[in-house]
Amino acid sequence: MSIPKDHPYWFISDLVEKEGQIDFLSFSYYQYKPQSLVDERKIFHVKRNCFFDIEFVSSLMNRNDSMTELAIHSKVVLSDGTERHIPMVDMATAAKAHLSKVQILLKEKKLGSFEWFSSGRSFHGYGKILLNEVEWIHLMGILLLSNQRGLNPTVDPRWIGHRLLAGYSALRWTRNSHHYVGIPSSVEI
Repeated sequence: MSIPKDHPYWFISDLVEKEGQIDFLSFSYYQYKPQSLVDERKIFHVKRNCFFDIEFVSSLMNRNDSMTELAIHSKVVLSDGTERHIPMVDMATAAKAHLSKVQILLKEKKLGSFEWFSSGRSFHGYGKILLNEVEWIHLMGILLLSNQRGLNPTVDPRWIGHRLLAGYSALRWTRNSHHYVGIPSSVEI
């Protein structure tokens, strides 16, 4: 099975191509457990040249397990051994109008522009520049503070909490379980 042309794989593929020093990308398989404090994942790394092998990545996405999802992680390893993060956002809303507000905030904070993908019930965002650890923590704080008191959250605060505890961001690339309504697909804002 091929990877749909509006899937985030293509955006990340362009980013990896542009950032020629990325040597490894991180992924995981996980099973969604609502309201869980535990984030159990089987983490694995994919070498740069394997990531460009569409059949290989497609096989990772099409694993025959109806309860397990594939997620990409923010943490990448560069050819000199240093680690960086791909900026990621998991929105808590399906209202497209919130994307431009978050986009403006991220640009104001010098975190660059983002590409947005509908994940079914909300949106996922991917940044176009790599961040170091301090910049990634700064991003997570900005995302948390973008939620306004007394209003429904714009960015998923539980996602932020899980990601800070884990030390990396992660966004789903598949839809195997019944909890999710679709695989991520690009949207224009």
